[in-house]
Amino acid sequence: MNEKRCILCNKPYDYKYAMFGRGCLDNLYGLLEFSKPPRIVWNKELYLCTIIAWKNHKFFLSKRKKYALTQKYIALNYLNRMNYNFLDDIKNKIKNDINNISVFSKNIVDTISFTLNGIYKLFNYAQKFDELIKEFQNINWEEVDEKIAENFIKSMSFIFDVTKKSNPISYAVFYSMQYTFWQVVVVGGILTNKKLSARLLTNSLSIFGKEPSDMIIEDNETIQSIIDSEAFKDRMKKLIKIYGEGKDEFIVNENAPKEDVLMRFEKSDLLYALHDATMFVKAKKDKEEKWNFEIEIVDTYDFTDFKDLKEYADSEDIITDILSTTLNNFGVVSSEYGVIKTYNIKIKFNTKEGEF
Repeated sequence: MNEKRCILCNKPYDYKYAMFGRGCLDNLYGLLEFSKPPRIVWNKELYLCTIIAWKNHKFFLSKRKKYALTQKYIALNYLNRMNYNFLDDIKNKIKNDINNISVFSKNIVDTISFTLNGIYKLFNYAQKFDELIKEFQNINWEEVDEKIAENFIKSMSFIFDVTKKSNPISYAVFYSMQYTFWQVVVVGGILTNKKLSARLLTNSLSIFGKEPSDMIIEDNETIQSIIDSEAFKDRMKKLIKIYGEGKDEFIVNENAPKEDVLMRFEKSDLLYALHDATMFVKAKKDKEEKWNFEIEIVDTYDFTDFKDLKEYADSEDIITDILSTTLNNFGVVSSEYGVIKTYNIKIKFNTKEGEF
């Protein structure tokens, strides 16, 4: 005799019902806000299926059709409780399948396949995520300590599961959770003075199905932060020494060695915003023998490679390293889902010797 398992929780049971164990059946009456059947009802599972059929104005259905209708109706109820817009198309398909079940229909149509256990697991994921996201929305982002960073990593990592992409329903749920997560990260970025990172991420989170526009950045705040950074200062000194010795002008373009144009920033906003950027330089001396520079920094906003902590390691700011590494790796998964989209960035400005 084959072991019977509840199609909702997947736990074994030996009761007479065809689909649900007694615990899940009792819970479903509460979930669907139905009154529990009177004691004289012998088969409470079939009674539930009959109520669902009547609620959908379907009468004289066979037991097989009642059971099929019940599964679709319960699945739709769980999907509605998740309240994610990206599930609308899936919900409409299930509604159409429900509408197609009638006493006259020959076949039970499954426009989209699912298992109730799969839907139930997704609902539990969404419930867990909703609780966590509320906690993160209440974080004082200006006082994030090491413990919060560790919890951040451990508690949110479950929504970045690339294996959930294969099923359209789980894809929509995990897409929705990741999209919401990154919106909270944007708010955190703004509150911790990482305005450029927040701006770039916001542009990447374009509406589902649409691609973001490329960005040209020329605002004074971003430019000044670059000029003030130690990475920029060190690179400019190096380029002057390599290319400017004994000359009145020089150009560092795409023909230069990679190590001369690859630009990595070491701190805070620029670290999160620009990953492996490329910097081109046009330099010319003025009448006072001072260098004047035209700078162009280009980057592709993307997350393509998983990082190890050691790649960002800085013993003076381990929390920044943990978060930057973790967010990068989360970003790689979200890029595969299409939550974070790729686009090009260009930053152009002029500066001169003595300003950095």
